[in-house]
Amino acid sequence: MKNIGSIMHHKYFLNFPHILHGMRKIYFLMAVAGIVSLYFVSFLYQPERVVLSEIWKYSGKDVVVEGRVKNVAGNLITISDGNCTAFIYWENDGEVEYGDYVEAVGRVGEYGENFAIYAREVKIIRKWNENVISLPYLAENYEKFLNENVNVSGYIYSKYTGYFYLTDEYMEYRIRIYCNQSIPFKKYERVVVKALMLYDPSSLSFYLKICDDSHGVMKYE
Repeated sequence: MKNIGSIMHHKYFLNFPHILHGMRKIYFLMAVAGIVSLYFVSFLYQPERVVLSEIWKYSGKDVVVEGRVKNVAGNLITISDGNCTAFIYWENDGEVEYGDYVEAVGRVGEYGENFAIYAREVKIIRKWNENVISLPYLAENYEKFLNENVNVSGYIYSKYTGYFYLTDEYMEYRIRIYCNQSIPFKKYERVVVKALMLYDPSSLSFYLKICDDSHGVMKYE
């Protein structure tokens, strides 16, 4: 008489590879289901987009904000939406420059006596030097560009040691531009100037300053 236990053990041993293969399929499907569920959870959970004047209402919560860069000091970026300013704390700010238009995603928290967005992502939507603006547009919208890098076109009006003047085609506007190097352009030649826009309270006037490696004067193409 055959031993029933031996027969059952033998059959189990023969079917073991099939059982193992089936278990691997189950584990694989469970892993895929977990990844898919995490994706849908992350997709459904999107931080709320808020204006800068209301970030204090979202303390401890994740938000999305955007604005133009007004200042970069170490890991602290100051942005403005034209009505209000806010701080962004980000530990990887190497590519962000004055005048860039950025979007930040992060958690709102206290920063001294203010609130800041502790960002996990900062995306540059538009670089400051992508678009060239005219001198009249700069003059009529100066509040948007003060203390920022600008990319402005105009005509050489006059040159002096250490600075020159830029004017528009109708000579209605004129601005002083400080430059440590001489420029190889003649009077009334059209150029593009990349510089930092500043204000001098002693003379009650705005001026541009070429003071960075990204700044300069080039022929208008």
